Amino acid sequence: MVVVLSPRLPAAAIAGWLFADLLLAFSIVMLGTQDPPPLPEPTQTPTPTATRQALERRWITVELSVDPNAARKSERAAIDALRRVIRSKPGLKGRKAGIVLTFGAQHSGGESFARSVNKLLPQVDPRLFRDAATRDFQLIGATGGALTLQIYLFYNR
Repeated sequence: MVVVLSPRLPAAAIAGWLFADLLLAFSIVMLGTQDPPPLPEPTQTPTPTATRQALERRWITVELSVDPNAARKSERAAIDALRRVIRSKPGLKGRKAGIVLTFGAQHSGGESFARSVNKLLPQVDPRLFRDAATRDFQLIGATGGALTLQIYLFYNR
């Protein structure tokens, strides 16, 4: 570094800047010569990792007609009607559902009809519907008692 003394700048001002530059240079040298902090020792016991299940992108559609009053009262006729259609649908045997979207048609409250049907699903097939998340929807443009289920399955492993 070349220091040029100017007649307008006092020597004390130049000395101050020189001191600051030297301090910065020494700080950089000191930081560069430091050893990095030691890495933490790996634990002896492996931590368990949660297994994730993925849903298939395609859903299976099930359409049928059920008496809304029988579904609301959890009658055997409603459960048997659902069970017959579910068992006859290819691709559902031995599988596990992750999400079930249920669309129910009824003049007064299709969503409550769909909710009643969703409560019956674990009785229809415990393995398929045991931990499935369900949503209730109104089926528009259909007559009372019509049901459409969209079943999203987990991938088979």
